[in-house]
Amino acid sequence: MSWTLYRHAKEVQHLGFTTALHSEERSPHTAYRCLYPNELTKTWIRPESMFEDLNDQGKQRFEPIARIRVVEPENKARVLAFGFDACGEQQSLSEFIASYGESLNHLTGTCYLLETLDGTPVSNLDVLRFARDAMGIASVATCPEYRSRGYAQLLLKAVMELQRLESGDDLRFLLYSEVNPRLYEECGFFVLGEEHQYFRPSLAMMSGSSDINPTLTPFLKSYL
Repeated sequence: MSWTLYRHAKEVQHLGFTTALHSEERSPHTAYRCLYPNELTKTWIRPESMFEDLNDQGKQRFEPIARIRVVEPENKARVLAFGFDACGEQQSLSEFIASYGESLNHLTGTCYLLETLDGTPVSNLDVLRFARDAMGIASVATCPEYRSRGYAQLLLKAVMELQRLESGDDLRFLLYSEVNPRLYEECGFFVLGEEHQYFRPSLAMMSGSSDINPTLTPFLKSYL
């Protein structure tokens, strides 16, 4: 299964997640999710014809820009290699890829891929379930030739909204940042206090409000 990402004519991004029929008119409607803060709601629907048409300026109202999907087994090696130059240290590429097979978090998590509309794999990340209201984000990486274009951030926002659709908007996310934390701050994360920093220089970060449930501390200590 895949989901399409769109750029609205107003330059904001959305995740299209399903098509449904109107109960009376039987007309198709598109359901989509905002990838930006919206004080009214994150989830919207509109007639499919309106979703796909042009606005008053002749621009496509919702322009497809990428797709996301769960990584298929045959693509795992190619996708895992995205982070080799940054995290491979003194391993060979084959050793680096094989190391994921020894990671419990990787084996029990779900790997998502962002690809261009022509099917080119670009960015990936893992999602780990910690508790009913908490998930971890790990192994965020982008193919070297596609870096610094916002793809990893776009993938992260989209995957977070997919998980919130399933588990509710109170879902919290944890991650360790090994890059400039601003990338994650723009997705709603903040750096946790020093008492929760166990793996510096990697920074523990969390989405949502500034408080942290003590039951999440064991996950912060173990999931890297």
